Formats: sequence, C-alpha cells, structure tokens
Amino acid sequence: MTLVKRANGIVTKGEAQLYTSIIVHSISDSELKITVPIFQSKLVPMTIGDVYAVRFYTPVGYFQCKCLVKSIEKEGHVMLATIKTMSPLEKYQRRQYFRMNCVISVQYAKLEQYQIDLFKEVFETEDPERRNELQDRIDNEEIDYKEGTMLDISGGGLRFNCRTKCDTDDILIVIPDEPRFTAIIPYFICQEVMVRQIGGSAVSFEHKMKFININGEQREKLISLIFTMERERMKTDLK
Repeated sequence: MTLVKRANGIVTKGEAQLYTSIIVHSISDSELKITVPIFQSKLVPMTIGDVYAVRFYTPVGYFQCKCLVKSIEKEGHVMLATIKTMSPLEKYQRRQYFRMNCVISVQYAKLEQYQIDLFKEVFETEDPERRNELQDRIDNEEIDYKEGTMLDISGGGLRFNCRTKCDTDDILIVIPDEPRFTAIIPYFICQEVMVRQIGGSAVSFEHKMKFININGEQREKLISLIFTMERERMKTDLK
C-alpha cells in the first residue's frame, strides 16, 4: 500500500513508500481491518482520512484500488486500521517489485566471461544432455566463493553487504542460505547495478544487483514465496 493523499495536506516525498500489511478480517464488501504497517521498525503514522493505493496479492494476480482510512485502534498489543474502498478493484500491472527486507547469509563470487557464457548457455539450451554436460563443467569450476549478508530481495533483484567491492556491471553468482529460494532456482546470476561503501572502522560494501538468469515462471514463484515469507513474518509479529 502507498500513501496518495493526507487528510490534512499533501504527501511529502519521504512518505511515498511502499508498505506491507496483513488483512485481519473483512468487515463488509467494502471495509477491511488491516494491521498498521511497520517501516524501518516503526509504525507508519496512518491517520483517519488518509487515502492509500492498496494492492492485493491473490493466487490469480494483483489487484488495486484506493482506500480511505476510517479508524485506528489497538487490539491487544497490535495497532489495526479499518479501511474503506473508494474505487472498484482493478487488475494491477506491476511496474516494480515488492522488496522484502531480510538478513540471510549468501555465498557470492565474481564470474569470468567464459563462466558467464557457460551459465548463459545452461539457461538457454533446451537439450537436456547438453544442459547436463554444461552443468558438470560448471560444477568442476573452481569458483572462489566469499560470504556476505543479503539485506533484501524482490522479483527483480537483491541487495547484499560484504567486505569486497565489486564494480558496476560486474556479473556475480549469488547463492542464498535459504532452501526455499534455491528450490526455485539453484543460484542467482546477477549484474551489479550500484555499489557504495558503508560502515566506519569495519568497512563493508553494499551491492545492489539485478537478476539476469531468471525466467517468467521462476520470477512468479519467487514473488509468491517473498509474499508468503513476509506474511509469515508479520503474523509472527502479531503474536
């Protein structure tokens, strides 16, 4: 959900964030009770009269409508908001992917051009025998893996920290320590989009990567898993 109009004024640039929430229950065909989103470990300051563009993820696709915040209340230790739809549900065509914050260990390595070509052919070939032959060659490669920490992931890419600086446009292989990701695709081949130095005495580097080896079916499975994991985490926070 994204704030589009404040009850008492305009939306500032810093407020135009994409937040996630959980539907607690449906009050009527036009009213829902949801959890107040949390952003950067703080409750989002929703107020009565605010208008949000709300996107709903369902097994048959994404839908969107505008909703008005009717009330804010606390149930137990959880803040809830009642929202009322202001427009019909419409099919939503994604222009950007939801990004899930996380802390997951990864192994990564910079690939040489001939290795990039090997991985590319593995994903492009339709011949099972040729694919197995190429995979065997990849398995025998002495790839120098290093360790990092993944900070977020979306259907389009991921972001991770490490002690080594890579260059923009470098191609990396990244393997998350999360079986549910590797069940969808064994490894991500990523292109460096942005790198920046962070930290003080313990210098590390933040790398923003985009996927270049993921097909449409894998992307949809990954997006579905990301939403599932986010819902699991939010339900845990409600307990």
